[in-house]
Amino acid sequence: MENKWKTPQSIITILIILLIFIYIGVDSFSTKPKIKKDLNEVKVQYNELSTFLDEKIPEIDSTFIEHAKQIDEQKEQIGELNKTFGNLK
Repeated sequence: MENKWKTPQSIITILIILLIFIYIGVDSFSTKPKIKKDLNEVKVQYNELSTFLDEKIPEIDSTFIEHAKQIDEQKEQIGELNKTFGNLK
Protein backbone atom coordinates (compact mmCIF):
# COMPACT_ATOMS: atom_id res chain seq x y z
CA MET A 1 0.00 0.00 0.00
CA GLU A 2 1.37 3.38 -1.05
CA ASN A 3 1.79 6.19 1.48
CA LYS A 4 -1.21 8.57 1.07
CA TRP A 5 0.99 11.66 1.68
CA LYS A 6 3.12 10.93 -1.38
CA THR A 7 0.36 10.78 -3.95
CA PRO A 8 0.33 13.58 -6.57
CA GLN A 9 -3.04 14.85 -5.37
CA SER A 10 -1.89 15.19 -1.77
CA ILE A 11 1.38 16.89 -2.79
CA ILE A 12 -0.54 19.40 -4.94
CA THR A 13 -3.01 20.03 -2.10
CA ILE A 14 -0.20 20.55 0.40
CA LEU A 15 1.56 22.96 -1.99
CA ILE A 16 -1.62 24.96 -2.56
CA ILE A 17 -2.26 25.21 1.19
CA LEU A 18 1.37 26.17 1.78
CA LEU A 19 1.19 28.86 -0.92
CA ILE A 20 -2.00 30.25 0.63
CA PHE A 21 -0.33 30.53 4.05
CA ILE A 22 2.77 32.14 2.50
CA TYR A 23 0.55 34.64 0.68
CA ILE A 24 -1.31 35.47 3.91
CA GLY A 25 2.00 36.03 5.73
CA VAL A 26 3.52 38.22 3.02
CA ASP A 27 0.29 40.18 2.63
CA SER A 28 0.02 40.85 6.35
CA PHE A 29 3.59 42.14 6.53
CA SER A 30 3.17 44.31 3.44
CA THR A 31 -0.07 45.94 4.64
CA LYS A 32 1.06 46.56 8.23
CA PRO A 33 3.02 49.78 7.41
CA LYS A 34 0.05 51.14 5.44
CA ILE A 35 -2.27 50.43 8.34
CA LYS A 36 0.11 52.20 10.75
CA LYS A 37 0.32 55.19 8.40
CA ASP A 38 -3.47 55.38 8.12
CA LEU A 39 -3.82 55.05 11.88
CA ASN A 40 -1.39 57.92 12.47
CA GLU A 41 -3.26 60.06 9.95
CA VAL A 42 -6.53 59.37 11.76
CA LYS A 43 -4.92 60.31 15.09
CA VAL A 44 -3.70 63.62 13.63
CA GLN A 45 -7.14 64.38 12.18
CA TYR A 46 -8.77 63.49 15.49
CA ASN A 47 -6.47 65.89 17.35
CA GLU A 48 -7.17 68.65 14.83
CA LEU A 49 -10.91 68.08 15.12
CA SER A 50 -10.72 68.02 18.90
CA THR A 51 -8.83 71.32 18.95
CA PHE A 52 -11.31 72.88 16.52
CA LEU A 53 -14.29 71.74 18.56
CA ASP A 54 -12.71 72.96 21.79
CA GLU A 55 -12.62 76.42 20.22
CA LYS A 56 -16.01 76.34 18.49
CA ILE A 57 -18.28 74.70 21.09
CA PRO A 58 -18.09 77.65 23.53
CA GLU A 59 -18.84 80.03 20.64
CA ILE A 60 -21.84 77.95 19.61
CA ASP A 61 -23.02 77.71 23.21
CA SER A 62 -22.83 81.46 23.70
CA THR A 63 -24.71 81.97 20.43
CA PHE A 64 -27.50 79.68 21.66
CA ILE A 65 -27.69 81.57 24.94
CA GLU A 66 -27.88 84.87 23.06
CA HIS A 67 -30.64 83.54 20.81
CA ALA A 68 -32.55 82.28 23.84
CA LYS A 69 -32.40 85.77 25.37
CA GLN A 70 -33.61 87.30 22.08
CA ILE A 71 -36.49 84.84 21.95
CA ASP A 72 -37.49 85.76 25.51
CA GLU A 73 -37.38 89.46 24.59
CA GLN A 74 -39.48 88.80 21.49
CA LYS A 75 -42.02 86.89 23.58
CA GLU A 76 -42.31 89.88 25.89
CA GLN A 77 -42.68 92.23 22.92
CA ILE A 78 -45.36 90.01 21.38
CA GLY A 79 -47.18 89.91 24.71
CA GLU A 80 -47.08 93.72 24.89
CA LEU A 81 -48.37 93.97 21.30
CA ASN A 82 -51.18 91.58 22.08
CA LYS A 83 -52.15 93.71 25.10
CA THR A 84 -52.03 96.85 22.96
CA PHE A 85 -54.19 95.29 20.23
CA GLY A 86 -56.52 93.89 22.87
CA ASN A 87 -56.99 97.39 24.32
CA LEU A 88 -57.72 98.80 20.86
CA LYS A 89 -60.71 96.49 20.32
